[in-house]
Amino acid sequence: MAKRFTDTEKYKKPFIRSLKGPYKLLWDYLYHDCNHAGIWIVDFEIAQVYLGSDMPVSSTEALNVFNDDEIRVIELNDGKQWFIPSFIDFQYGILNPQNRAHNSVIQILNKYGLWEEGKGLVRGLQAPMDMVKEQDMVKEQDQGKKAKEIPTLEEFLAYAKEKEPGTFEAKKHNIELKYQAWMVNGWKNGNGRPIKNWKSTLLNTLPHINTNNSNKNGKSTGVFTEPATESQLDGDRV
Repeated sequence: MAKRFTDTEKYKKPFIRSLKGPYKLLWDYLYHDCNHAGIWIVDFEIAQVYLGSDMPVSSTEALNVFNDDEIRVIELNDGKQWFIPSFIDFQYGILNPQNRAHNSVIQILNKYGLWEEGKGLVRGLQAPMDMVKEQDMVKEQDQGKKAKEIPTLEEFLAYAKEKEPGTFEAKKHNIELKYQAWMVNGWKNGNGRPIKNWKSTLLNTLPHINTNNSNKNGKSTGVFTEPATESQLDGDRV
C-alpha cells in the first residue's frame, strides 16, 4: 500500500476553501489516486463511486474550477490523463536524477515531455495556458458567430413581410410566436434540429403558419400561448 505526504494546512488555503464540497473531495482523491508521477488516468465513473452519489462531479466543471486562476491540471493524451504539477512539488520537492525513486518519476515525466534534462520539471506552462486562451477565443468567436446568425425580432418580421406581403398582417402575431418558440427552444425547429439558415427555414415555414383568426380547418384558434406555440405552428422544413 502506497503512502503519501499530506498537507495539514491545505484546507486553510484560499484555493481549497473556495471549492465546493464535491470538488474539495475530488481534489484530495486525485492526490491519492494518481500514480507516483502525479498522473491520473481519467475515470470519472470510478471516481464518482468512491466520492459517493451525493457528491456529483464532472470533468468539465473540475477543469474549470481547478484551473480557474492558474493551471493546476494539465490534460495529456487527448484528455485521457491528467498531470498535477503540484503533486511533484509537495511529494518530492526538486527531483534529483541521482535518486532512484526520483529517477523513476523522471522517466515517466520524460514520456510526456514534462521533464527537461538540466532544467528539471517543465515550468513552461505557457503552452497549456495559451491553449486555454485560444480555446476561449474560439468559443467567443463561435458565440459571436451564433449571435450574428440569430436575427432580431424586427429582422425576422421584416423578412416575413418581404416574402409574404399579402398575408403578413394576418399572420404577424403568429409569426412573432414562432420566433419566440424558436428562441425558447435554443433556436431549433419543431424536430429539434438546429436552424442553420433562419431565412430558408422561415421561408419554408411561412405557408404553414396560420392567420391570427383561423387555423387550417377554418376554425377559430384564439391567441396562442407558450409552450403550445411550437406544436400549433408546425410544418418546419430545413
